[in-house]
Amino acid sequence: MIEEIKDNRKVLEKAGDMFRSIGIRSVSMDDIARELGISKKTLYQMVDNKEDLIQLVLEEDTRRDIQVLRQHSDQAADAIDELLRNSRYFIRQMRKVSPTTLHDLRKYYPELFHSMVMNHQREFLLSVSNNLERGMEEGLYRADIDAEVIANLYVGMTMMVVDRGVFPAQERPLSEIIRQHSSYHFNGIVNQFGRDRLDHYLKQEDLP
Repeated sequence: MIEEIKDNRKVLEKAGDMFRSIGIRSVSMDDIARELGISKKTLYQMVDNKEDLIQLVLEEDTRRDIQVLRQHSDQAADAIDELLRNSRYFIRQMRKVSPTTLHDLRKYYPELFHSMVMNHQREFLLSVSNNLERGMEEGLYRADIDAEVIANLYVGMTMMVVDRGVFPAQERPLSEIIRQHSSYHFNGIVNQFGRDRLDHYLKQEDLP
């Protein structure tokens, strides 16, 4: 039954939008069915329960994020351009997510939360490591970087921020923390040639 909903992007998109903007606990299956203009019975013909729907939304989000990372790698002019594209993307995505959403996911669906974090961490780590190697090959990043160590540090800090253990949701928007974290990472890995390139790109389009 779960397989049937994977082809229904409209359901996943609507449910995902509602979960992100309102929170997970506050959104009922009745609410989702109403927004879609279908009966709850029809919705339950697509998915067994709310937890299954949440899982599918998270899987779709992960699939989309991986696709975007790969597109940026292929389309970017260089490693700095790629990392800027990724940073802008995740900052904008985080602005769509209510603090309540992550709180609800971690508190009421801990297994799904940690599964989501692990899936993102694995793919994100590969992307960051490849970007570091690319930047060193292009002469934009410092030659003394250990890509594996720095990638693990960067991704580990990102996951810590998402977990909200260090920065409670009410203190700072998650998107702003990600923005500061991205800026910190850039300034730690570029050489002087890369810094000039980074400044050039940021003059064209700053981090949002």
